[in-house]
Amino acid sequence: MSKNTLKNSVSTQSQIFELLGRTLYVCNFIELRLRWMHQHRGGLWIGKTPEELLDKLKKAIEKQQKGDKAPLGPIGQEMLDAIYTPRCNKDLEKAEEKNLYAFNLDYKIQSKGRSHRAKTKFKKFIETRNYLVHYFARDYDLANEDSCKKAYADLKNKSIIIKDALEFFNEDYETMQKALKELQEHFKKMSSKSDKLR
Repeated sequence: MSKNTLKNSVSTQSQIFELLGRTLYVCNFIELRLRWMHQHRGGLWIGKTPEELLDKLKKAIEKQQKGDKAPLGPIGQEMLDAIYTPRCNKDLEKAEEKNLYAFNLDYKIQSKGRSHRAKTKFKKFIETRNYLVHYFARDYDLANEDSCKKAYADLKNKSIIIKDALEFFNEDYETMQKALKELQEHFKKMSSKSDKLR
């Protein structure tokens, strides 16, 4: 191997390691955001009394705060269904008709086709992440310049898939963050009014 070939190989290796490191970091970042979205997904809680409703809300919050330590791939379908399935207004109407106490939290991220797109992007994200973690090193010999070039081209394509997933899920994450902040501010105002009335 000539000095030039060796130098090019080392240079391409460095580019691969840098891009691989950044791409895997973004994969972890996406996973954290998806898990947060799953934990704060909202829902509908119903109780016969305010105390029963409050107890159900507390239990739901405690369960969500524990988080889910299962691998992301196997729980992905359940996670996405929980995040993207529109809340059923009929359940809320039925509760009100029966004079039950209800609390509904919906983040309004269920735009047309969003759930299907989320599932498609999630599937590609998981396949790409798993490949990079488990098989990328097996498929390319980074001591070989030609293999390095192929590895870098493949990695660039895979990093585009990861970037696309980040942009998609980050948009919904920010929507949920904004809605949660507004809800917290609403509760603070309600609490403040309640304290003044005492």
